[in-house]
Amino acid sequence: MNLRKIIINIIIAVVVSLSVINIVGIFFAKENPYKALISYPFKYVPVFLVILALDYLAHAIRTMIVVKSMGYKITFFQALENVFFNIYFSFVTPMSIGGQPFQIYHLTRLGLSTYDATNITISRMFVGIMIVFTVDIIFINKVIGILRGTVGLGVVLLGFFVTTAISILGFIAFTNKKFLFSIFRLIRKITRSEKLKNKEEAALKWIENMSDSTKTLFLKNYWALILDWLLGVIASVASPLLLKLSIEAVTTIRVPLSVIWGTLTMLNTVVYYVPTPGSSGSIEGFYQLVLSHMYDSKSSMVGILMFRIITYYLIVFLGTVLIWRVARHKDEMMNDSSTNLTDDSINTTGNQGGKKDE
Repeated sequence: MNLRKIIINIIIAVVVSLSVINIVGIFFAKENPYKALISYPFKYVPVFLVILALDYLAHAIRTMIVVKSMGYKITFFQALENVFFNIYFSFVTPMSIGGQPFQIYHLTRLGLSTYDATNITISRMFVGIMIVFTVDIIFINKVIGILRGTVGLGVVLLGFFVTTAISILGFIAFTNKKFLFSIFRLIRKITRSEKLKNKEEAALKWIENMSDSTKTLFLKNYWALILDWLLGVIASVASPLLLKLSIEAVTTIRVPLSVIWGTLTMLNTVVYYVPTPGSSGSIEGFYQLVLSHMYDSKSSMVGILMFRIITYYLIVFLGTVLIWRVARHKDEMMNDSSTNLTDDSINTTGNQGGKKDE
């Protein structure tokens, strides 16, 4: 973990985000966004914070359920820390890719084997895709009805098709071990890396172990993934609700929650592929592009800005203040990244709460 790089990424994210907000304010909303923010009814902010807290608590409960289903012990605080820093590192890395590597590292610090930690993280990523797919299917007709004839509909439909494609590819990868083997060998042949060739046997063994772990999770502990999916679908309403309330605090226009829920879920599939830290800029821009067709431009701009302050800037600030909790293990993280994939000696370190049940 390079703290200097994290700070640089945060600066880039803030600059890009504020630049897009200014462009939206000047050219679309015809209003200075920061002057508009000053007049925002801040009495609603405590409600927004409660919704945000409930969202994080729900994610922590989901993490506990899946980890415990694999026979490991984990406290609620450890699960909450895992969720918080997973999101934090997603926010401060390009294309939001930093969260899952940290999540795997953190779980191994709690005593999970590397392949169990990886399996849990990737399996839950697949569950996350299925949550998005479920919400998309439920609300696609309502969203099309509201956005028909607008540019925003094209962006939303792109998100729907991307989700569908990822769901299909993810299912193939999870159910076919040979598929994973062939991908690894193809990468080795393309790169012709001797280092990769030397580690092929160890890597294939690791994939074999992870495949066995996946079978355990999907076959023996399927109830945990089903519960994770159900809770995830319910919890996925938090961000859309927060965004809806943020905008409607400054306008009399009311849009059904189901429409915002479906729209936001499909949009997020697209915006998070933009290569800026935390996908900053793309979120503000695409949200404005689509939501201004439902609300007026000024209300959308101010509401989106408040939404980002609560859900992004606040988390980045808190995470940077609290990063000492993981920064103290910086050397270990660097060493872990270069060790052999089959080395599970990390199980002997870390918190006693991570020991596997006998």
